[in-house]
Amino acid sequence: MPSHAFSDSEGVRIAVEIERRGGDFYRRAAKITKDEAARAFLNELAADEEAHMREFSRLRERIDARGGAAYSAEESAYLSAVAADVVFTDGLRGLARTGLESPRAILEHSIQSEKDSILFYGEMASLTRDEQAQRLFGDIIAREKKHLSRLQWMLNEQSGKDDEQ
Repeated sequence: MPSHAFSDSEGVRIAVEIERRGGDFYRRAAKITKDEAARAFLNELAADEEAHMREFSRLRERIDARGGAAYSAEESAYLSAVAADVVFTDGLRGLARTGLESPRAILEHSIQSEKDSILFYGEMASLTRDEQAQRLFGDIIAREKKHLSRLQWMLNEQSGKDDEQ
């Protein structure tokens, strides 16, 4: 049994936190990388995460104003489990264990975090009863998939550079 009931508001609160952590991670990673193209893209990702955070904050205010529906015990337990290991959990501290200076490590960590956020937002979109929340989660998922695609492309490019060395 979950320690608390999940609701649309709680899910969106976690989404705000995911985006805040993502923005922080990308800004810090941009300061570390020596590759100018990677730095520009990481700063772009940070700005996107901040925009998502603002969108989710506005949505949460609207949901709270009308009283968001609580989820069933089973849905709450499931979302609590998914959210327990939510994206960007270790930030750069976690990355330090695998190579803070490594563009490859930054990209791999970013790719996994984007995958995790897509999973969480997909589950939120499928469980929410709020149509506006469903649309917003769908829009954010589409943008996160673009991030994921671009990060994967950059990782492939980085692999080519590593092979040349």
